[in-house]
Amino acid sequence: MSRKENLATQVYQSLKKQIINNEILPNTYLDEKQICESLGVSRTPVREALVRLEWEGLVVSLPQRGVVVSDLSLQTIIELIHIRKVMEPELLKPYLRSYNRDVLLDFRAKMEQALRHSDVETLHALDYDFHKYLYEAGNRRHVSKLLSYVCDQSQRVRTQEFYLKQRSLSGAQDHIEIIDALLGGEYDRVPELLREHICRIEQYYHGILLSDVTST
Repeated sequence: MSRKENLATQVYQSLKKQIINNEILPNTYLDEKQICESLGVSRTPVREALVRLEWEGLVVSLPQRGVVVSDLSLQTIIELIHIRKVMEPELLKPYLRSYNRDVLLDFRAKMEQALRHSDVETLHALDYDFHKYLYEAGNRRHVSKLLSYVCDQSQRVRTQEFYLKQRSLSGAQDHIEIIDALLGGEYDRVPELLREHICRIEQYYHGILLSDVTST
C-alpha cells in the first residue's frame, strides 16, 4: 500500500468511526478544509475517503452544499430492522459451524464484564464487533458485503440518544445466549435466537420511536 493510499485509509477509518458512533451527527456538513486541518493531511486523501464513505451510504453529496452525513430517519431504521430480520438468520445459517471457539469465548467474557459494570459504551462497541465477526468470519465476501451496510447503519442507531441503557443490556444478554448456543453446538437454535433478538429490537423501536411520532 502506497503512502497516499494509506493516508486515505486512515482518513476513511477516522471519519467512519466518528459517523457510526454519532460523534458526527446525521445531516452534518463535512468541511474538507476543516478535516484536512484536524487530521494533518492534504485534500486528496480526504476526497478519496469521502468517496468511499459515500459508496457505503454514510455520506451523500448534495448539489450546492457539498458532502453531508446521511440522514437516519425513522423509515431508514424500520427498513434496517426488516432487512436484518429477513436476511441475517438465513444468510448466516450455512456458516454457523465455522466460528472460532476462542473468539466466541472472548466476546462472551468481555460482554459479561461490561454487563457487570453496566458499561453501555463498551457494550455498543462489542455489539458492533460481534455482528461484524458473524458477518465476516470465513471470508464470505458476498454475505459480508450485503450485511456490512446494515452493520454500520445499525451502529449509528444504537449510539443515538434515544437508545436506552436497558436495551443495550438486554441486547448483550441476547448475544451471550447466541454465543452459548454456538459453543454448545446447538446450531439449529441459532437462527431463531437471531430472529428473536431482532424482533425484540423491532418491538423496542416501535414502542419508543413510533409513540414519539404519534404524540407529535
